[in-house]
Amino acid sequence: MTETTAAPTIGAQAAGGTPPPKKETEQERQDRIRAVLEQHRREQCRVLAMCNQKGGVGKTTTTIQLAGTLAEYGRRVLVLDGDPQRNATTGFRVRPPGPNDLTQAKVVLDALDPLPLIRETNVPGIYVLPASIDMSGLSTALRDTGTGLRLYRIMVDKLRPFFDDILFDQRPALDMDTDSQLVACDGAIIMTDVDEWSMEGLKMQLAQQSRAMRRAERDDFDVIGLIIGRVQKPMGKFDAEVYKLLQSHPRVRCLGEIPVRAADLKEARNKGLPVTHYKKTARTDTAEFFRGIAVNAGLVKAA
Repeated sequence: MTETTAAPTIGAQAAGGTPPPKKETEQERQDRIRAVLEQHRREQCRVLAMCNQKGGVGKTTTTIQLAGTLAEYGRRVLVLDGDPQRNATTGFRVRPPGPNDLTQAKVVLDALDPLPLIRETNVPGIYVLPASIDMSGLSTALRDTGTGLRLYRIMVDKLRPFFDDILFDQRPALDMDTDSQLVACDGAIIMTDVDEWSMEGLKMQLAQQSRAMRRAERDDFDVIGLIIGRVQKPMGKFDAEVYKLLQSHPRVRCLGEIPVRAADLKEARNKGLPVTHYKKTARTDTAEFFRGIAVNAGLVKAA
């Protein structure tokens, strides 16, 4: 009698006799997310621009952290990345679209369905609509259409039924794409820091919003307030004067300040998480700053 030996089994089959799960196709991913979003439509959505035409003031960081706070309260949040640098996209460990993929720029210019762009994150309740490198030429393309000021609103209005909040992370610029994005929003939160140039940036941001709303024939845009970021104390005399001016700005109320907390924020970002969802067992003071700002802005009610 001849003895036969079976070929060795490898991997998942060896461990449990079950083949590895089939990888989800792109179409299957889109269909699954659409089904989840369609299942629980929202009656009202709030769309906020997170903005300042000056760079480096913490717009993307604040956008990510406020999204985390809103998700803690059970709200379904979309982070809409409006900057071709794509930091809000990669900050959640979401892969930006490639050159052959559907992109935000294509959806806006051609008034396409935006839902296939939506990506999940590692945080339940937070979704991302990613930016892409082709958005670097979007301002010119919008201007060439002759109707560019209203094209972002067409896209955003298609997204409103699916989210409680949409946070629009804008690039630092005064241009057609940021104007169109502002017109798509209900209001704005302006980020700044304790710096003379940031004061000038705040003035220019308010002027941009006024111009864009006049052109769109709107009078219902709500500047909710400003957030002072990267606060370091004690301050020198000049910084203390700027800080005081920001706290008592005559046109925009101060929602709060964010002291420098680089370690917490960087460690959370490295995991693709807001600081509110990083080390959940420890309520860090950094997370509390953002929770307080969300309450002051009226985005959530105090727990």
